[in-house]
Amino acid sequence: MDIGIYATTHGIGYRDESDFYLRSASVEQMRPVRIAQLVESAGFHSMWFPDHVCMPIGSSSAHVANASGKRAYEARHNMLDAAVTMGAAAAATSRLKLGTSVLIAPYRNPLSDARQFATVDLLSNGRLMLGVGAGWMREEFDALGRPYAERGAMANECIEIYKRSWTRETVEFHGRFFDFDDISMDPKPAQKPRPPIVFGGVVPAGARRAVRHCDGFYPIFLDPQADPDRFAPLQDEIRREAERIGRDLSKFFMMAVASGRLAAAGERQPARGGRPICTGTADQVLADLERFAAAGYSLVVFIFDCFGRVEELETQIHRFGEDIIRPAAGIRARGGWAPAPVPA
Repeated sequence: MDIGIYATTHGIGYRDESDFYLRSASVEQMRPVRIAQLVESAGFHSMWFPDHVCMPIGSSSAHVANASGKRAYEARHNMLDAAVTMGAAAAATSRLKLGTSVLIAPYRNPLSDARQFATVDLLSNGRLMLGVGAGWMREEFDALGRPYAERGAMANECIEIYKRSWTRETVEFHGRFFDFDDISMDPKPAQKPRPPIVFGGVVPAGARRAVRHCDGFYPIFLDPQADPDRFAPLQDEIRREAERIGRDLSKFFMMAVASGRLAAAGERQPARGGRPICTGTADQVLADLERFAAAGYSLVVFIFDCFGRVEELETQIHRFGEDIIRPAAGIRARGGWAPAPVPA
């Protein structure tokens, strides 16, 4: 199993007894390029950059991680652009894969995204993993003038345009939302035939979209008592859809995002609500990673419980590098899914 980490570009993660939150951080606190260098030195597989264009001051859209409906982001939340920051991180690292977690495809022009992320792949010498999602915050779509109800169908077209832009000498597309022909998109990405695309979702429509259009599926496990088998029905949905459309799943991989925290020696565990998943001693965290592997996941991306403190995040990076990453490499995912792409 490979271990990834969430970037600091949307703040620092933490959980209470039931929900997940991001605490806004200043740019000086985020220092994403330094964090990327620390992450690479610690041996992490990849670093994943979240995406939003803007943040509504008031919102009734619950983060997909919070069944309670509580808001995960603050009303005025500092956020750095994913593609721009990934370019800076690419220049400061040499092995670390760089992913989007996830790019909200429907409210952008896909040709612009295809250009930006081909550039990231070229600047990183082939280290891009493009995570794509349909989006969940209605108010953000409204602000950008995009139809929230059509986001799934629009995401399908965006993904197809990325693929054509990255692989075809002459690019054309004729769909419901995007229509063009006889254009070029050069240079092509460094990875051949193209960078991997993984779809982030937690519902059957997202699972079907992943197998129809992408190379992997990326659900979310950020609540404290998350069960690694929670999305087994979605994996069954992927298998049924693959059989229906005649797709070979031998190269299709499963990855997940989860919260975690490796305790210091002698650190006391929470007294109420039980031990949150992927927290505690190294043995406890590794046992939970075994559960994720048994559920089919070959890459787990962590948002560490750091209570808004970058210093604590750096401590977690060092602890995982020393105690988790090497033994986790011996854990093998089950279920017949492919392993996640390896670092360059």
